[in-house]
Amino acid sequence: MYAQNRYEFQYRQMGTEIRLILYTSDQIKADSIAHLAFNRIDELNAIFSDYRSDSELNKLCERPNEDVRVSDDLFAIIKTSLEVSRLTQGAFDITAGPIVRLWRTARQTKTMPSDDEIRHLRKRVGFKNIGLTDEKTVRLKKKGMQLDLGGIGKGYTADEVLKVLEANDIHSALIDMGGDIRVSNPPPNTTHWIVAFSYINSSGNEIVQKLHLKNQAIATSGDLYQFVDFNGIRYSHIVDPNTGWALSSGIQVTTLACNATLADAYASALSVWGMATSKVSIGKLPILEAFLVQHALTGNRLWHTDGFENYLVD
Repeated sequence: MYAQNRYEFQYRQMGTEIRLILYTSDQIKADSIAHLAFNRIDELNAIFSDYRSDSELNKLCERPNEDVRVSDDLFAIIKTSLEVSRLTQGAFDITAGPIVRLWRTARQTKTMPSDDEIRHLRKRVGFKNIGLTDEKTVRLKKKGMQLDLGGIGKGYTADEVLKVLEANDIHSALIDMGGDIRVSNPPPNTTHWIVAFSYINSSGNEIVQKLHLKNQAIATSGDLYQFVDFNGIRYSHIVDPNTGWALSSGIQVTTLACNATLADAYASALSVWGMATSKVSIGKLPILEAFLVQHALTGNRLWHTDGFENYLVD
């Protein structure tokens, strides 16, 4: 049995800094496998990006009311997205692309969207306007639909990178897609990976909370950090697909799940739900742990699922 050494790599893609940590026998093998992992990320970016006009996602959106045969990856991520949409009553919805783009422009130009603009684009939004068949065929049922995978794509990619690593005999690794983190078996001679996230507590202090994980994923989402201010109200980069409005409640959600695809998607969904709905509805979701921070002028409110405590590092 060869000694397992730690190797770390950095890469930039999908608009974020990506970190890969893996354990293997030597630098040459580590370099070779990291190259394969980053090639996989590039491949998925070419499929999922809504910024690239030549992406498979955007080409699909150019063909409304057609049965379009798509790649295995695009079909899989759309199928999972629709399952999450159904379970969250549309709080997570990849058809919100037109609204997401409107608010993206608003943040760039510092111009508040009008009610009419939002109302007009809302007509193109609705996960029930996507049809799937078992033959990996997708139909977008309305003209002008634009899919946006920003709330699930990085998680899916992290899971796919781990598949590449495992296929090449790497069984202890961490992939960090800019906050969406997937880990496999723990490093040699340890029982868990130690990861961390930060939040602002009820006293206004920043807390760095460590967690111990193995063969799991963690994702953090919310509107506490990415936002634009209009007339003293902070509007997030996260949009409520059911209303067309960017979140303005001030929330941060951290989720733990069996894979990064679900952790990523449900972090977005719970952000839209908010704390009150999440408290009463999270039990209806697949096995999921969550930690929520709700901003309030009188001090942030904190809540987490009972099982979340099992992962805390004192």
